[in-house]
Amino acid sequence: MPKKMGVNSKSEAAKSRKNAAEAEQKDRQSREKEEQYWREAEGPKSKAAKKREEEAEKKAESASKKAEAKRLAEQEEKELEKCLKVNRVSSPVPKVTEAELVRRREEEQAALAKKSEEAKKKQRRMAEEEEYEKMVLVSNTNRDDSLIEARTVDEALAKMTVADKLPVDRHPEKRLKASFKAYEEAEMARVKEEKPGLTHTQYKDLISKMWKKSPDNPLNQVY
Repeated sequence: MPKKMGVNSKSEAAKSRKNAAEAEQKDRQSREKEEQYWREAEGPKSKAAKKREEEAEKKAESASKKAEAKRLAEQEEKELEKCLKVNRVSSPVPKVTEAELVRRREEEQAALAKKSEEAKKKQRRMAEEEEYEKMVLVSNTNRDDSLIEARTVDEALAKMTVADKLPVDRHPEKRLKASFKAYEEAEMARVKEEKPGLTHTQYKDLISKMWKKSPDNPLNQVY
């Protein structure tokens, strides 16, 4: 009987490696041929040409972005104009009526009249102050020795002479002179203190004006 031969593992491994190397070499050669084919089809390109192509691509991309931004801005502007038109239509400008114009004119005239009245009052106050100052400037230091110094009407009446007194009577006209004399003497000191620098005649004029409205005046008393 023939003798069986065993399998040589080393030989098989070497054979497998050889086959794999040959297959890899064939695959590499095939890729190189394909790449060479495409290089020949495209033709030779310099570095400058490649750079120009890259710059052209960048410019095209930048122009596209600018165009898109412009389009969006125009769209927003149109939407804004549309909103403004809607607001103008929904909120019309109110018209001023004739009655409103008349009312405004009346208010303006009233304001002017008020200002004019205030100016007149101010002028009157200034005139009164100027008059008082003039009275002070022409002051006279002469003193009337016949005057009786008194603070109240009762005190003045007590100091007056009997000849100047009139008998008490319920009729105002009979004691008018005595009452005025007493009032004048009582008010003289106070008026001199409040408005110093006037002449005696000026003081008497002021007291006479006060006497016409005074409750001490018998003509102003009701019986």
